[in-house]
Amino acid sequence: MDFESEGLLDGLTGEEERRARVALLEKLLEAGFAPDEIKEAADAGRLALLPVERVLGGEQRYTSTEAAERSGVDEEFLRALWRALGLSEPEAGQAVLTDVDVEAARRVLTYREAGLPDEDLLEVARMIGQGMAKVADAVRSMVGQALIKPGDNELDLGLRYARAAEEMVPLLGPILEHALTVHLRELIRSDVVDQAQLASGRLPGAREVTVCFADLVGFTALGEEVPADALGEVAGRLGELAAEVARPPVRLVKTIGDAAMLVSPDTDPLLDAVFELREAAAAEGESYPRIRTGLAHGEALQRSGDWYGRPVNLASRLSSLARPGSVLATAEVREAAGAAWRWSATRELRIKGVQGGLRVFRVRPGEGA
Repeated sequence: MDFESEGLLDGLTGEEERRARVALLEKLLEAGFAPDEIKEAADAGRLALLPVERVLGGEQRYTSTEAAERSGVDEEFLRALWRALGLSEPEAGQAVLTDVDVEAARRVLTYREAGLPDEDLLEVARMIGQGMAKVADAVRSMVGQALIKPGDNELDLGLRYARAAEEMVPLLGPILEHALTVHLRELIRSDVVDQAQLASGRLPGAREVTVCFADLVGFTALGEEVPADALGEVAGRLGELAAEVARPPVRLVKTIGDAAMLVSPDTDPLLDAVFELREAAAAEGESYPRIRTGLAHGEALQRSGDWYGRPVNLASRLSSLARPGSVLATAEVREAAGAAWRWSATRELRIKGVQGGLRVFRVRPGEGA
C-alpha cells in the first residue's frame, strides 16, 4: 500500500509526524485492517483509535443480516435491540458487527426462548443503554485524561489506548456484575410480597412511596457565567452528593440536569437524606449553588427504574417553588413521617393539574436531630 499516493500522509509537515504515521499504518496493516477501513478512519480523523476499537469489539465482519443468521435472532428485532441500546443502526450491507455482537444477540435469544416478551426486553435494553452510556463516558474521561501525554504522536497514543483497553476492560465486567447484583438484591429486599400478591401472582404495580426532587438554585443563570465544562462539574457533583446520601431504603432514581430525584418507601429515611444532602451541598463552599427541595407522598408506578404518578409531579413542582435552602412537603408527607420533624404551614399553593389549593408545609429537623 502506497501511503503517499493514497493521501494518508497529507497534511503532515514534520518528519517525526510522518514517521509516526507510517509506523502506525504499517502496524494496522499487519494487524489485518483492510486498506479501505484504514482510509475511512484517516478521513474521519480516528486513525489512532483503530487499535483500541479492535480490542473493544473485535473485527467488524458481519452485516446485520449475517449477524441475524448466525445468532438466530431475526434481523428486525436485532435492529430494534440496537436502537434500544442507543446505538446507530448498521446500514444495509455494511459489515460493522463483530463476533462479540453476535454472541450478545445469542444471549438475548435465550431470554426470548424463555418466554420474556420482546417489549420488555427492549425496555430493559433501553435502560441498560442509558446506564452504560454514562458509565462508558465516565471511564473514557478518566482513562483519556490519564493516557494523553504532552508531545504524543498518533502511534504512541493509539498503542497506549489499546494496551489500556486490554488490561482494564476485563476488570470492568466483574465490577459491573457486582454492582448489578447488590442493587438487585436491595430492590428485591424492598419488595414486600403479601398474600394478595401471592394470590394474584403479580408484584405490585402502584406503590406508596415518598418522592423527593432536589435542585440547584440559580443553575440556569450560572450557565451564562461559567464555561460548559464547569457547569457540568457542578451538576455532576450534585449527582455524587445525592448518591452518597441515598442509602437503602432511599434510592437515587436519576439526575436531570440541575436536579436529583430520590424515592423511598419510608418517609423518615428520605427526610434524613434530604437534610444530609443540603448540608453536604453547603459544605462545598459559597461558590456552590444552594439546594431547594420538594417532597410528596402517595401511590406511584415504577417502570424501567423510573417512577411515575401524582407524587412525582408534585415533588417536582414543589422543588421549583421552594426558597433556597428550604424543604417543602405535602400534607401526606407530614402524615407519613415520624415525630422527629418540625412543620410549619405555608399558604395554600395553586399548582397546575391540582384542583383547589394544595396544603404545603415547610419541614425542618426537630430538636436534637
